[in-house]
Amino acid sequence: MGLLSVASGKKDAPAANSPSSSKTNFQQWAEDNGFEHCGVFCERGGLMMLECAYGIDAQSVFSSISTKDFWLGSARSDTWITLDSESPTFTAFTQFLGAEARSKAKAFKMLKIYDGEDLMVFFEYSYKPAGLLRRSEDFSQEIKALMKNRDKILLAKPTERDAALLSGQNKARLCLISTKRALEETTKNIEVSELTIQKILLNTIFEEIFYKTKKLFASPGVIYSEDSTEIKVAALINSDIEDELLKEQLTLEYESLIGKDAAKKIIILTAGYSSDGEEILDYLLRG
Repeated sequence: MGLLSVASGKKDAPAANSPSSSKTNFQQWAEDNGFEHCGVFCERGGLMMLECAYGIDAQSVFSSISTKDFWLGSARSDTWITLDSESPTFTAFTQFLGAEARSKAKAFKMLKIYDGEDLMVFFEYSYKPAGLLRRSEDFSQEIKALMKNRDKILLAKPTERDAALLSGQNKARLCLISTKRALEETTKNIEVSELTIQKILLNTIFEEIFYKTKKLFASPGVIYSEDSTEIKVAALINSDIEDELLKEQLTLEYESLIGKDAAKKIIILTAGYSSDGEEILDYLLRG
């Protein structure tokens, strides 16, 4: 839903057809397919952790660090595993959730996927006993395609065409959303032994934040990021009232991921206004 649609109380119309996994990002795919909480564990030096997530809070992302041996022993390749709270091994998987999600989880669904020698595990959980979704036969191929394309699609560089769509409008507000303090707040009590692992997991959280932010801006708004704590925005936000609405909407969107206190620590900085496409693009890519 775009920000201006939120302001007017109207919802954007859904797309007629869901994009294929080769043309969309993981978060959009998960939403289009009706998931509530899901992610993909990937292998890094003998450890497994969530490198892609949708509807999964920061505490759970940081709780996802596990060993490859655990997954080799607990999931057979190409065979779905479904667990409910009565299953004897159910609690073995609650360790991958933060405190709040752990208290609410009622069911898990998992699939181990190999891409060559690389191991991935699709991981879904639900707060409803029967809330898990059925999957298609080519599910593994969908996940492989999503993981290969996720970076270049979700964080794709804006183009001259994107900027040109804004240049014919009223002057666009150029601003920056800083999530640095918010992410520091939500992870301040979390200890991770290796900086590399911490960076991977912070990027997983940031991708969710970026996707939620992108949805708030109605076309022709453009957002872009080259830094896992900052999001650049060029959009038709022309008044202090709309600025306040933006801050409120971002806080509401982020709090389910990083907590209410952390979400309040986002910072919005205005870089100016422009109706010039070249200037808009320059700000997004280099400003």
